[in-house]
Amino acid sequence: MGEGPRLREPKDHVADLRLHCDVVVVGSGPAGAIAAWRLASAGVDVVLLEAGPWVRTFQPDVGRTLASSFWDGGVRVTRGNVLLPTLQARCLGGGSVYNSAICMRPTTGALARWRDAHGIDFTSGELDADFDAVERLMGVKPVAPDVMGRRNELFLEAAKRLGWAAEVIQRNEEGCQGSANCILGCRVGAKLSMDRRSIPEAMALGARVVTGAVVDRLLLSRGRARGVEGHLINEAGESAHALRVTAKATVLAAGTIATPALMRRSGLRKPGIGDNLRFHPSTYLLGRFDSEILPWQGATQGAHTTEFLDRGIKLESLWADPAVFSIRFPVEGLAFQEWMARWPQIAVWDGWVSGDDSVGAVREVGPRLDLTWNFGARDVKLLQETNALLAEMFRAAGAREVLPGMRGLPAVLSADDAPERIRAARVTATDLPTASNHVFGATPMGADPATAATDKHGAVYGTEDLYVVDTGLFPESPGVNPMLTAMALAHAIGGTVADRVASAARAP
Repeated sequence: MGEGPRLREPKDHVADLRLHCDVVVVGSGPAGAIAAWRLASAGVDVVLLEAGPWVRTFQPDVGRTLASSFWDGGVRVTRGNVLLPTLQARCLGGGSVYNSAICMRPTTGALARWRDAHGIDFTSGELDADFDAVERLMGVKPVAPDVMGRRNELFLEAAKRLGWAAEVIQRNEEGCQGSANCILGCRVGAKLSMDRRSIPEAMALGARVVTGAVVDRLLLSRGRARGVEGHLINEAGESAHALRVTAKATVLAAGTIATPALMRRSGLRKPGIGDNLRFHPSTYLLGRFDSEILPWQGATQGAHTTEFLDRGIKLESLWADPAVFSIRFPVEGLAFQEWMARWPQIAVWDGWVSGDDSVGAVREVGPRLDLTWNFGARDVKLLQETNALLAEMFRAAGAREVLPGMRGLPAVLSADDAPERIRAARVTATDLPTASNHVFGATPMGADPATAATDKHGAVYGTEDLYVVDTGLFPESPGVNPMLTAMALAHAIGGTVADRVASAARAP
């Protein structure tokens, strides 16, 4: 893990740990890792804390992976007018270890909405240098033709036949072999997740990294953040020793859910902290073809269409694991068995919507998180249309049947009329199975301290030397997959924090 000070892992925790540094960063996912690297690059003494372990051996079983490497054992859900399943990784590198590595810059329309509705203006291109730096570091590039696989190629062919704008996805990877196994972690090491790129570079520059470090509360004094305290856990997940890190500045990158929970637990409960919880509600369809597709071959997500981004709809190719998708098959025993035998002929494509009409909150009830989220009526209709658009793509690609997974419709539809039947269905929030791993907005940036948690630079209103860098900053959807935007903001904010630490050191 780089040439700097070695990573301190749970098995190394033999006593209470007390550290001092210039900046402590809580959370090692895409935003936290980039912030730590940017700070270390500026000569700042950084301690990076991660509650989970450093995963070096990936399991082939999706259930065990979720249970061992995700918060709440991979069964975290919101409550409200629907139950929304959502995954947040708990390991060094965070979600970058298990996501599909999709890297997209935000749409100009989304940034314009941030400016007009929230007073946060990035429309002049001031983040361009930050995007450039992150993309260079992370090795962002298009999926190579030889690892596309038929599932992704068919997606592009369908979009072309319909006259829709579509393209190969850009990802942070080097040496992808097209094993379509991103959700279980990259066993060949090709995905440049943060544990492989950015954290090693930060460590080589002197950053200290501690895994198994659970932060319980912020150290606050006279309106300033002075660091964090919590506890260390061993490899069995048991609390082992106390943790205390004092710092000149504290950067929160624990994620949209954990960051506001930590702030509220520490007594920071101003408006904006824990409110405005947002997701990209998602859906997926299965399409069966007469020919072999072999959906487990090719990049996990290698192609998408940008045709409908201005409507808040994103369509993508997808693969994860047969155990995940087979819940869409007819439930009768023999029929289910017959469909399981058809996997080689099936492609899976997904879509999500911006979620502008759906909102929730992060709270704690006793020791447990309480996540609320309500699926707005306009978003329900938009996700229904997403299903219909995916069905149109399957029809254009020559699929024989489509499995929509919508209550009130048969489990299997003819591809010939599936789009029309999906659009004609009368649906409510609970009729559209949905989930989301794109979560943002619960510590939003904004020009008005009465409603926003932070300013444009991630500085928390009312508390000096405290910053947020994760996707909680987004006041609303970035219009695209959120990882790259979070990393660019973290790069920019990391530079701001480094400058302020240096200025404070020069002050008399």
